[in-house]
Amino acid sequence: MAIEQLMSLSADLIDTGRLSTRTMPVEKLMLEPHEKPYHLAFAVRVGVLDGRHPAHRELALRRIAAMLLPGGRLFIDGGDPLTELALPPQ
Repeated sequence: MAIEQLMSLSADLIDTGRLSTRTMPVEKLMLEPHEKPYHLAFAVRVGVLDGRHPAHRELALRRIAAMLLPGGRLFIDGGDPLTELALPPQ
């Protein structure tokens, strides 16, 4: 539901290429050949980031960091305000 809500409320940003979404297992996350690295990442209900699967947390953080520009930031839906997670050095 969160992704659908984001897409409906941000259609103009998606249409102009300023925002994109992914729905996939984080352990398979990687840039597509045509994609440029991102400035920000938001994770919604990702078990390895919210404590449900701690054994895979470091892999997930490395995968996300690899998709971001240096200094990129990761936020999760940890309530209001969003929770920022530290990323491993790239």
